[in-house]
Amino acid sequence: MPTSILDKLKAGTVLGDGGYLLALESRGYVQAGPFTPEVTIEHPNALAALHEEFLHAGAEVLQVLAFYASENKLAQIGYAGKLAEINQAAVRIAREAAWSIDYENPQSATEAYHHMREEQ
Repeated sequence: MPTSILDKLKAGTVLGDGGYLLALESRGYVQAGPFTPEVTIEHPNALAALHEEFLHAGAEVLQVLAFYASENKLAQIGYAGKLAEINQAAVRIAREAAWSIDYENPQSATEAYHHMREEQ
């Protein structure tokens, strides 16, 4: 049976990812500021590649790139009505990156997206 994240935390240190905004900005995919989640639908391959880089570097936990994704903030930059699309893409991209390297037991804290793999 795969090890849960809680069991891994009880056993010791768990290495996570980080630095998405800075890495994507340095590569020209986002401009630093309060609005960055649109990269999930504008440049999904860049985000997927970054997830995979973090995993290959040893990350055991991937974050879903969805911070600042709210209807009111997205509407301010021309993405009104795109919240669900952005969040679903963010979860799908992170999970696909984990599955692409046979990562053990990819999990989502967002219950609404737990069955995305089976639906594809």
